[in-house]
Amino acid sequence: MAAKSDDHSLPPGFGTRPWLVQGSRGDTLTFVDVSDVSLHETVVPEVRGKTCLGGMHGDWLLMLHESTADCFLLRISTNPRTKIQLPPLHQPLNFLSTIKMLESPDSPKCTILIASSPEVEEESYLLYCRPGEDEWTKLVSPFNDIHLSAFMCNYEGKICSACSNLVVIDMVDGKIQLQRVGTIKDEEKYARGSGCYHVVESCGKLFLLWIEELGCFGNDGLLTAIDVFCLDLELMSWERVESIGSDRTFLISENYTFSCPSIEGVLQGNCVYLVWSSCDSERLYKFCLDDMTISFQQILPQSTKPWCRAFWTVPASIESILPMEISDKPNSLLSTKLSKDILLNDLDEHDGLGNSLCLWEHLPVDLLELIVSNLSLVDRIRFPTVCMAWSKVSNPIEQAKVWPWLMHISKQDGMCRLFDPLRGEVYNMQVSIFDTNEDRHIFRSSKDGWVFTSAGIYGHDIFIINPFTEDIVEPPMFERRYHYNGVSFSSPNPMCPNCYFFGINSSLSGKFLNIHKWRHEETEWIEQRFEYDVPFPVGYNNPVMFCGKFYCLGRKGNLGAFDPTSNTWEILDKPEPIHVEMGLLENDHRGREFCYLVDLEGELISVLLHNASEAPRVFKLDLTKMSWVEVEDIGGGALFLDHRTSHGVGSPDGGHGNRIYFPRYSVDRKPVSYDMDNKMYYPSFYGHIEPLNCVWVVPNLHKNESTSED
Repeated sequence: MAAKSDDHSLPPGFGTRPWLVQGSRGDTLTFVDVSDVSLHETVVPEVRGKTCLGGMHGDWLLMLHESTADCFLLRISTNPRTKIQLPPLHQPLNFLSTIKMLESPDSPKCTILIASSPEVEEESYLLYCRPGEDEWTKLVSPFNDIHLSAFMCNYEGKICSACSNLVVIDMVDGKIQLQRVGTIKDEEKYARGSGCYHVVESCGKLFLLWIEELGCFGNDGLLTAIDVFCLDLELMSWERVESIGSDRTFLISENYTFSCPSIEGVLQGNCVYLVWSSCDSERLYKFCLDDMTISFQQILPQSTKPWCRAFWTVPASIESILPMEISDKPNSLLSTKLSKDILLNDLDEHDGLGNSLCLWEHLPVDLLELIVSNLSLVDRIRFPTVCMAWSKVSNPIEQAKVWPWLMHISKQDGMCRLFDPLRGEVYNMQVSIFDTNEDRHIFRSSKDGWVFTSAGIYGHDIFIINPFTEDIVEPPMFERRYHYNGVSFSSPNPMCPNCYFFGINSSLSGKFLNIHKWRHEETEWIEQRFEYDVPFPVGYNNPVMFCGKFYCLGRKGNLGAFDPTSNTWEILDKPEPIHVEMGLLENDHRGREFCYLVDLEGELISVLLHNASEAPRVFKLDLTKMSWVEVEDIGGGALFLDHRTSHGVGSPDGGHGNRIYFPRYSVDRKPVSYDMDNKMYYPSFYGHIEPLNCVWVVPNLHKNESTSED
């Protein structure tokens, strides 16, 4: 519940650091303190019945009464509050896009500019006025190939529109003028899928942010990647960068962007904070560029609609602070606390080990084998290196019980981080093929310890690698950029000549569907295309090899199957869809569920859930009736879910059964899971870390060779 002030006073600390402010057309404003995500409500009579169009130049809000067209600027931090009247604004809200202010209201050059919405208006234009004027002036863009819209930001006393073109907007002799500086090169423009752009000015530089969404799920979707580019004015090109500055923070809400210094305990440096309305609440996402992770907090208990979002208010005194000198020193606390080389035998670092080693060498083999049977996989790797006698214990790794670990990379330096969710341990492992500045590697799927990886700007250069042994399989390149809903392969050893490789994707509606197949010795992927009257929208999950066929789960909950030996694809009549009616293209949350298919010890399990804190729905396929049966438990097993790859484990160690694990963990390394017995998320649904480029992978240390048998 929000703390409410009846005396019209602002919450303590407002105006001294960035806050979020949300208006809901009532007489109150909701303030969000981002340091602790606490809510504070204050009665502000001036906003009653008004819509907040955005925040600019510190804590100035642009307010509009839609029925009367009354429009004004309101500064909420002064006592009494400062109100500056503007001309009536008659345009409907859906005709409006980004709103910017050229210099503060204290300046005679102050001008408010509103860009037209590209979704509604074919004509690109600006509306602008200065305080005291009687009407808004309409300026039609002289550039037919440029729509100013969402990509405007303040820059060196002017306003810039920058994405594919750089346009400078300035006041000259009392009139707004537009100057086209040039076209901006962007080598990765056509490699991007679904997502949104944001332009930020920071310390005299222009940055372009690309935030990627999985599919077109609207407010129910997942944010899966962030790419940051800086404008090289000499080359007129967006150049990829890994940092925005160790002491800088970017703040984004809708089309409004700010750069400000990091604040200890409030805003972390080299991070991007994004306000995003999800299906269950208003969220604040944090992208950490240091380790390429994402986390999110609930800031409002319900989702909001456009023009009722929470906007940033950033004191002008803070926004103008210049950055400190960037330090290249690593975060030693993080690297010390979380790093552990899984191939490093650190036993000889302990004091006194040499004195007792001679005794350890003479332990009975039966006792050593008993010790090994209770060790983790990592300790089994270290075990044979202790001494000669211990190295003679037969196959300590062969008998190890394994479960999926979460593997991710944050830089192109070859270092992979592995998180063991059942033991809460994090290890580092160097993989030489990932140590390159030429290609960006993205994990797409995994199976039996092998990871399906794409490389290059378009992701069409692919390979399958066992990161533990660095064995590798290199299929032919895709003809176009990577665009699959799921990929997999048939054999536990993809080096086997009889192994089939399979990829599938469909249109959003499910009317059009493509499948691709490849085998060793073939020079290209074989593609088949299908068109259906009854759509089959493929879910974002890995195909499962089951009874000799690749099974694919549709977003409606029905199944399709591809037989690689006969090269045939079919949509199965049974099981019947879990969702018979589904508005895939409408604002229907049932059409926005994520679905996962898992082989759990010879049984097909499907899981449906929203990107929300509600309980997952779990179904087991009854093979005798070919129907889904909803279940309350999974027989002590554990599921490890992700849109890239999902795994099932029959009976994990240490009481971790009947749980569903997600690719997130807490700061103190507790995995995020849903306990099916207690019907709750643990430790919680919100506030935890998720690596952006990650995949569940089952450790496999067996060196493979190409064989003629599976």
